[in-house]
Amino acid sequence: MSIKVKAITMLASLFVTAITIGSCTPKVYLPVLYEAPGFTLTNQDDLEIKLSDFRGKVVVMDFIYTRCPDICGELNYKLQSVWLQLEEDLRQDVVLMSVSFDPHDTPEVLKQFDKFYNIPGWQFLIGTEEQIHQVTSDYGVAHAEEVEVSKIIHSVVIVLIDQDGMVRKTYGDPYFPEKDMIRELKHLLN
Repeated sequence: MSIKVKAITMLASLFVTAITIGSCTPKVYLPVLYEAPGFTLTNQDDLEIKLSDFRGKVVVMDFIYTRCPDICGELNYKLQSVWLQLEEDLRQDVVLMSVSFDPHDTPEVLKQFDKFYNIPGWQFLIGTEEQIHQVTSDYGVAHAEEVEVSKIIHSVVIVLIDQDGMVRKTYGDPYFPEKDMIRELKHLLN
């Protein structure tokens, strides 16, 4: 076989390999699910925060309580990790938001939580019982306090809201693949 034929065969093989590898990367599909229900809550700095204050940014919102002995901390570690893995220029357009449904959480308690995670702009939010009931109901979060053991049983919900205030995805698994969320955030930010 001549050198020219070998070179063409080698190039064709590389081309087919590149196409195959490229087609294995899953496409990002984030349809608009519904308009994110608005709310006004209080953050760790004791300031009123409206969801609409963050139009123009992508919001990643979860629901937690600071005394949670297990999944809430793990969930926030994962969100912290996702944020840290984003390119620096993309981070400024992403807001992490954690809504607490624990009446024991106060701005002071949330301020300590904020310092612990140390992500600029992360909003840790609380509200009245009525406000939290409305927000958790609007976003499909189930929670109930077990008074005997000072524990709140709750579902895991992470909501991805685009720059226009539209819900694009809801994650229900605390062990979601970080690389998938990063890819989805990049898709929305580009």
